[in-house]
Amino acid sequence: MIGHEPDTVLPQQQAAESKPVRKQKPAPQVKPIAEIISQIFEVSQDKGENTKPAILSKADFKAIVSCQATGGFDAQLADKVAVSAIKTDPQLNALAHLAVAASRCREDAPRNALLTFCVRLASALWINRHRESHDLFQDIWDADKGLGSTPLRFLRNALAALYHKRVEYIRSSAPVTPPAVTDDVKACSAESELLTPAELVRQRDNLLLIGGLWLLAKGKSNPPQAIEFFAELLDERQSRTPSNRDVALYLAEQYVQHKSLLADTLGYFKQQANEQVTHGKRLQSALEHSEQEAARVKTQLTEHKRIIEEQAQLIAELKAEITQLQRTLEDQQLDERAKRTHLRDNTGQVKAKAFNLLAEDVLEPLKLSLSALQREKPKTEVAAHHIELAVESIERDIKWFKE
Repeated sequence: MIGHEPDTVLPQQQAAESKPVRKQKPAPQVKPIAEIISQIFEVSQDKGENTKPAILSKADFKAIVSCQATGGFDAQLADKVAVSAIKTDPQLNALAHLAVAASRCREDAPRNALLTFCVRLASALWINRHRESHDLFQDIWDADKGLGSTPLRFLRNALAALYHKRVEYIRSSAPVTPPAVTDDVKACSAESELLTPAELVRQRDNLLLIGGLWLLAKGKSNPPQAIEFFAELLDERQSRTPSNRDVALYLAEQYVQHKSLLADTLGYFKQQANEQVTHGKRLQSALEHSEQEAARVKTQLTEHKRIIEEQAQLIAELKAEITQLQRTLEDQQLDERAKRTHLRDNTGQVKAKAFNLLAEDVLEPLKLSLSALQREKPKTEVAAHHIELAVESIERDIKWFKE
């Protein structure tokens, strides 16, 4: 018929009509973080009626990282969870995992709230929980006087000392005898089993991890310090007989899973190693320069020492010469004094001799001669005789004055 077109159906339309309509799955209900945390640490038994350890699944980890709300995981939840966690997580393995997830939380408020929860729960589970502190790390840091140690280093030293004391106490105790409850060493609570030294070490390391994350979140340590701190913790987990094949396969596994953080981590340590090499070269260069400078200074000191020794020898010679000159001067002074004394003696003798000569041998004859000549009838013969005697005395004694 005119105006009538045959029915035509496109293949795509026919295929679409033949497919059953898919029902949309209802969106999974998001559990509150408080409920997730309670389930992580709740007590349950396996077929052998043994308490299952607390485990943080990948889904729980992802949910905590994506957490945006801050309500629910407060002090009351921590106190409630502690009752079961002391049985399911005595070594704090799950709690440390929870602290890592909390630190990866993208929002500041829930991250701080979750970390505060982890610290409170750790304070209720560690070896000194009898102190009933809600922040064991703050108690430890309050004892830090800042004497040349970083907060991370002080935390590590403090926890190492506390756990070393407990480990030594456990090792020294008889296996069948439970440790006595004292002020210094408290027994584990009745609800939990006594931890072995190895389990105590594991608990200590998990506390160090939680404390390091808390310090990083508080801004009391910077990322490079935290990296070094966590690397030291990780180094203690190194296998005694490492397998290079396992390491190679692990890197391949991370590669196919597109784990960029591993590449970033390896790159960070590679950069640190390169910086250490560069720093080492600078130190080596500085050391060589210092050695050269030390050699130069040593040569100068040797030369100065030689000059000083020569000057000391010259000074000694001059001192000896001065001493000799002083002795010569003293001898001369003694000779001069002797000469002056002798001269004074000679002068006295000369004066005495001259006095005697003039007074007795010259003056007296002259007086007699003058008296003889002054008479009315001068006796010239007598005067001449006395003058002759005076002349003889002068001629005789004048030789003595010439000597």
